[in-house]
Amino acid sequence: MIDDVTRSLLDSLPRGGSYDLSVAHDPASDLHALTIVIDGQTFQPGIGYGSSDEFEFDREQIAAYLVTRKQKCGGCGSCSCG
Repeated sequence: MIDDVTRSLLDSLPRGGSYDLSVAHDPASDLHALTIVIDGQTFQPGIGYGSSDEFEFDREQIAAYLVTRKQKCGGCGSCSCG
C-alpha cells in the first residue's frame, strides 16, 4: 500500500487522461527514480526505490491511485482542482 507521503507527492501532479509510469536508475543517489508521463508531459515527483523490483510492487497501486484521483474530478475546468 502506498503511504501518505507518496500520495501527497502524487497529488501535487496535474490530472490527465493517460499515465505512463517507469523508473530509471540514478547513479548519484543509487536509487531508482519514479518518472510519470501524464498526457505526454514528464514529471519526477521525488519518489525513489531501492530497486526496480520494489517499484514493480507499487506500480499497480500508484496507477490505480492516479486513475481514481482523475475520476474524482471531471476535468470541467470550473473548479479549483484542475
